[in-house]
Parts: sequence; structure tokens; C-alpha cells
Amino acid sequence: MKLLTGALLLAIFSPFCSKGQIFYSNGALLSVSTGAVVHVNGGAELSATTALTNEGSVTITKNSTFPNAGTFKIGVNSTASGNGFYRVEQDWINDGMFNFGTSTVTLFGNTQQFITSTNGTPTVFNNLVLTGTGTGNDRKKTLQGVNASTGASGTLQLNGRELETQTNSFFVLNPALAAITFTNTFGSEGFVSSTAPGTLSRITNFAGTYIFPTGSSVGTTRFRPVELTPQTALGGEYTVRFNNYDANVDAFDRTDNDGNMCALNPTYYHSIERLIGNAPTDIRLFYVIADEGDWTGMAHWRTTSTDWNDMNANTSSISGGFTTRTRTGWNFLNPGFPYILSTTRPGPPTFNCPAVCENSFNNVFAVVGGSGNFQWTFPSNGTITSGQGTSSVFVDWTTGTGEITVVDMGNNGCSSQPGTCTPTINPAPAVQFSYTEEGTDYSFTDESTGAVSWIWTFGDGAGSTNQNPTHTYVDNGDSYEVRLEIAGANGCLSSVTQIIEIFQDITVPNIITPNDDGTNDFFLIKTAGIKSYDLVIVNRWGNTMFVSNDPSHIWDGKVDGKPVDEGVYFYKLKASSASKEYNYQGNVTVIRN
Repeated sequence: MKLLTGALLLAIFSPFCSKGQIFYSNGALLSVSTGAVVHVNGGAELSATTALTNEGSVTITKNSTFPNAGTFKIGVNSTASGNGFYRVEQDWINDGMFNFGTSTVTLFGNTQQFITSTNGTPTVFNNLVLTGTGTGNDRKKTLQGVNASTGASGTLQLNGRELETQTNSFFVLNPALAAITFTNTFGSEGFVSSTAPGTLSRITNFAGTYIFPTGSSVGTTRFRPVELTPQTALGGEYTVRFNNYDANVDAFDRTDNDGNMCALNPTYYHSIERLIGNAPTDIRLFYVIADEGDWTGMAHWRTTSTDWNDMNANTSSISGGFTTRTRTGWNFLNPGFPYILSTTRPGPPTFNCPAVCENSFNNVFAVVGGSGNFQWTFPSNGTITSGQGTSSVFVDWTTGTGEITVVDMGNNGCSSQPGTCTPTINPAPAVQFSYTEEGTDYSFTDESTGAVSWIWTFGDGAGSTNQNPTHTYVDNGDSYEVRLEIAGANGCLSSVTQIIEIFQDITVPNIITPNDDGTNDFFLIKTAGIKSYDLVIVNRWGNTMFVSNDPSHIWDGKVDGKPVDEGVYFYKLKASSASKEYNYQGNVTVIRN
């Protein structure tokens, strides 16, 4: 049945209970005095031009089979005022005017409750308290089709409930830091959820930490708050929304970034905006490593460049079951509301280029610290001979300079930013020498430029550090590799090598007397410095008398052990040293008397 009131003043000074009724005021003037309690077990609608002044306590429960059981509705042209308490088990519908004063509205139902209006009228509460024991959707207190707010001195008390704004926004107009409270038990937190473009908005005027207890129960339930800390007490307004899905869904492509990040959180991102104010602000994001992995930074989507940019969020801490990442002094200079956790690419490796001599070998380039897994890149005039993939490499360098790059490849697939340097290339001194000889005595002359020290090696085990040394060779008729290495004032080295041959000669006799008297019995060709030797002797008819390829194998004037006849014989000799070839032909006379 309906409980109707006429157009009269109904003052309630003591407990009043309506059981199983829908209470229609029907234009009455209603007043609930301080200390008075009104309990309607069904529903209540301020209809026609009702004016309710509540200084006591009004409770609307849903223990009724009537439509809209447990709902409190302020009808068109009706007004609810006063500083009392409202306890509503089902929906709050405001089509009229709610003058909140210092009142407190508690939505305590165990099923999903709605804050709504049939004509789009938003409600400004003083204190809004959300309680109940429902789970799933029945945990929600939902803004349906309207925005709502708490006043300049009011509070939002979420407890363990979800305030679902849908595409609407909830505004906390009280700038006090504690204007929002919630149950902070890990895994059972109260939070505000929104769908774009809905947000949770807060007014600020303190240099302190404002918490935005945002979360979502769509898919995996997550509580991921944001703390914003203005660094000055200048007035401001900030909005936050938690988006419990991949940023790619909203076309904020995680692969589009400034190159300073290896990965972005694929699980969710936040929408954060500063609508009013210019105070530098610390932004602190919360995450659970076991749920979405660990992150080393934060990124901001810039609408001007349409990509994610690293925020240099280097501060990390632990808060309850959460790990946090903070960017201090953020100024919101670039347009764009998306913010996301990121894996920041490590900075470039620390290394310096040594000065390098042109045409030098085994130059060492090394980095300090890092993972130990490094990729080096050198210009074409530098050749890595060993060490690629490690913290130091050995490099042969020709001439000219060029940029060197090294990247720390890391151990988790996140390579560093490249480190670069350009070495100074010092010129090598020009090296040259000449020599003069007298027999086996050699004098060497340094003809180099820019040399300050000299190292000579003469090829026979001996050497000198004089600029212009002399040296005597023991073995006549041999060749030696002489090397001069010089150093310039910059420490650069140059060297040159020459082959010298010690006294080359061939002497061929033209008469032999093989009569066994011990004098001139053999055809002995004297040689010095000869490496190859081919001798053929024939008679006047071209018959071969003797063949030898060894200067020590000499002709004794015999063929097959028998002396040859006296007369003229002909020879042909081909020989060579290390640097010269010889061709001799002539005759030799054999005389026996």
C-alpha cells in the first residue's frame, strides 16, 4: 500500500516507522528534527512540490515487494535540505534539488545501487558513505547517466566498495588531503572505477599527497591507485582514470616510443590530467610484480608526436603489497593524458676513447660495469681482432678517425642506449733508412722524421738504439733482414725493413793443371752469397765432361775417373743470390805439363 501525505506540515520529533510502504510526500512540507528517526521499510519519493528538511535520521530499506523498494527519490520541483543523515538501501534518484548542508548520505545496500536521475540532475553530496557486504556487481555503487560530487567540506568514504562512475565523473570538491577514505587492506580495497571519458576528479590546494584510489572489476579485479603530490599549495584540479586493458586497444600503440624504453605494460594504463593549476607534481603509480611484472620507469603519451615518451621516473619504493614508481616534479607541459609503466632502456655504457696511433695494432677499447655482454661497432678503418661480445676489444687501426658505438645487450633482452666516442688519431712518424758498406762493415743512417727513439735489429741477433749505428757482420756471403722501429713524441710507432746481402762474388779460372802437384789441380769457382748454382762443362764436340749444382763440388780434369786430353774446354754457369742472377760462359784450358 501507499502511505500518502497531504499538502500540510508534517513535523516528526520522535521515531517514526513505515513498514512495507512506499512513502509519497505528495507536496507536503516535511521536517525531521534533530534526534528524530524516520525508518521507511519500502521506499520514499518526495513528489509534487515537497520540501523536506532533515536534521535527524532518515533510513530507507527495501524489505518490501513494492517497486523501487529501498529507493529514495527527490521528485521534480521537490527539495531535500538539512544537516541530517540519510541511509538508503537501494537507489538514490535526484530529479529535484538536494541542498546537502552538512548531511551524510550512506548507501548501505548489499545489492548494486545506483546514483541517478531521470532528468539528468547531478547530485552534490556533503559526505557520501558507501557500505555493504555484496560481492561482484553487488559491490558496486554506480553513477547512472549523471555526474556526482562531494561538496567543498565533504568527504567520500568508499570503505570496501566500488564506486563505478561508468562514463560519468565523480568530483571531490573538498581540497583536504583526507577528503577520500577507503579500506586499504591489500586485495580488498575500496576504489573508484570509470569508463572513458569518466574520471575521478579532485580539487587541490595543499603541497601534499592526494590519493586517487582507482581500480576496476572488469576482467581481473585490480586496485591500482595514483598518488599526485603538488609541490606548491597553489590551487589545482586533477582527474584520474584506471584503464584495465592494453593501451593498444585505445590506439596508444606500445611499440611507438622515443627509443628510450624496451617495453610498456600490456596489462593496463592510467589516464591522468591536470585541468587547473601549474604546480610541479609528483606522480606515483602502484603495481604488483606478481601480477604484471616489474617495471623500471614510466612513460607519457604525447599527442603532438603520437608516441610514448620516457618520463625519467627513477624513484622506486614498496608500499604494502605494491611496488611503486615515482616521477617527481612533473609539469604536464605536453598534451596527452595516457600514462603507463615501462621498462626503461639503460643508459649508455661508460667508456672513453683512447688516443690511437695510425697504422697501429691491438688498441684496447673497454667499458666500465654493465652486464658484460656488449656489441661493438667500429668504422671501416678499425678492425676488431678479438673481444667482440665482451667489455673490451682489441682493434687494429689504419688512418683517419670515425665514431665508435657500443651497446650493453643486457641479460633480460633490454639493450642499453648506445654509447659513442670518436678517438683522436695521432700521426705515426715517417720511417726510412739507408746504409753504406765496406766489406762486412755497414753504416746505417736514419732518414726518418719525427722520431725520438730508435730500435735497430740487424738480423743476426744483434741490435742498437743509436740513431745512426754501425755493425760488422761475421758471415760473408749471406743476407740479413734489417729492421728499424722508431717512436714519435706522441708514442706512435713506425717500422721499416730492408734485406741486405753481404759481399756477393763469383771468380772463374781459365787454366787448370791437374797433374797432382797440389797447385791448380781443380777447376774451382769461388763464390760468395750464392743461393743457387748450375755448372756444365763440355768439350769442343759438345760432349759433357762435368755437371755440378754445388760450388763445393769441383772438376778435377777427369771424366769417369780418367784424365781428359789437354786442350780447351767450354763451361756454362747459371747462379743467383737473394737479389741477383748470374749467367757466365767461357773456356778453360787443361794443361798437364
